[in-house]
Amino acid sequence: MNPADAIFCEELSKRGISYSLTDEEDLYTILIDDQTLTVSLVNVRRNYERDGNASSIIQLVNQIDSELFEETPPWDAVRAYVRYSLEPSDYESGFEDVLFKPISDGLNQVFVYTSPDGSQIHWILESMLADWGTTPTQLAEQAEQNMAEIVRQTQFTVDDIKGNKLGMLTTDEVAFKASLILSPAFRDLAEPTHGWPVYVVVPCRDFVYVIRQDNVDFLSLLGEVVVREYRDSGYPITKEVLEISDSGIVAIGTYPDPESV
Repeated sequence: MNPADAIFCEELSKRGISYSLTDEEDLYTILIDDQTLTVSLVNVRRNYERDGNASSIIQLVNQIDSELFEETPPWDAVRAYVRYSLEPSDYESGFEDVLFKPISDGLNQVFVYTSPDGSQIHWILESMLADWGTTPTQLAEQAEQNMAEIVRQTQFTVDDIKGNKLGMLTTDEVAFKASLILSPAFRDLAEPTHGWPVYVVVPCRDFVYVIRQDNVDFLSLLGEVVVREYRDSGYPITKEVLEISDSGIVAIGTYPDPESV
């Protein structure tokens, strides 16, 4: 058994949760009370293989155990935890009823809320707005306010590599690191050292490189790490190089997989 699967099954057993492996290798059927759930371990397995850290597996089991079947909390309880998340637009499940905004052909800005401890991320559905008594505009304004605060608490560090300034982000909200590039406040973070506009690569949720426009040739040296992070992460986003300016976000190119070079 895959080590990540073994941890997952052990954590379920500790909580007395019944499960079975389906005919498809990556899917487990979970039984809680009279409700069933099918769970894929593809994402957490990739993260465990990459980092050797079981926290994402344990968080998944905690979510299944404690909150998966609870009703949506009231607006006053979630408004401080409303965010938006940068997501690829090619999910097989699609975005029906999901509140999102297209960013480019391959990327969407998806509105979400987290649990108070940040361990769980829930996509916000259009049907939730009526329960909350909010409008899409009010939701977007709250998300922007919260994301701007995260940006203000984020550290922007710069490494000088052969005369090229490589910008990196450090934030406690690691799952939203890549999503911070969507906030207008991101300019205030990057511009003092990198000018504006800038180039960024965001191969997965927890990885961002920021490159000055006058260091454009440096982008050619980042392909291996970008493709590796995209391939090995449980939450890949894009292999594209993105230009961020006051006009928005535009993909200016993409890194090919090594076998296609």
